[in-house]
Amino acid sequence: MPQIEWIPTLSTLFAGVSALAAAAAIYFPWRTQKSQKLLDQATLSLERAYEALSNGGREIQPPAPDRLNWLTAARHIEQYRRLKKLIKCEEHQLVCEEQEEYWRHKFYVCLDASRPLLVGYYNERLKPERQLGIEPSSAIIIHDFAKWPDGKEDPIDSSDIDSILKRGKVLQGNIGLRSYLETLPRYREKI
Repeated sequence: MPQIEWIPTLSTLFAGVSALAAAAAIYFPWRTQKSQKLLDQATLSLERAYEALSNGGREIQPPAPDRLNWLTAARHIEQYRRLKKLIKCEEHQLVCEEQEEYWRHKFYVCLDASRPLLVGYYNERLKPERQLGIEPSSAIIIHDFAKWPDGKEDPIDSSDIDSILKRGKVLQGNIGLRSYLETLPRYREKI
């Protein structure tokens, strides 16, 4: 008779395990889908920010000193940052970082960051047509986004350059690169 007493307990245990499995079967795909939607929207926010600043991608560098374009771009960047924090799936976080790097480069080139913009570009008092100048917060947000973040590891630093050179394929038919590397003591002995 004691065996019969375990049957309801086992039955309850199996029901509980089944319920947990069913909940997991619903929860994990939902979480992944939610993360994917956040990733898609975060990427779209960066695209929209760039389009706003560069006037639909038609302007190269520097972008027009249009107050509304700068404000809109900064708002999209800030929305991107909020969305990025909500992404929980590790793979989606990695893709988001890659998207961010792509768009950071586009902003850097658009701003022609190697040559700083002069005060007259930003300041409304220096504009002869008395247009409103660039709103300072938007300029700070956009220029900050275009810079490499402090503390961010550069993926190039973790590359195994020695192994790449040992394979030798990178130098096949690439006379200019070989000659360049031979001028650098750090690489001369490796090729």
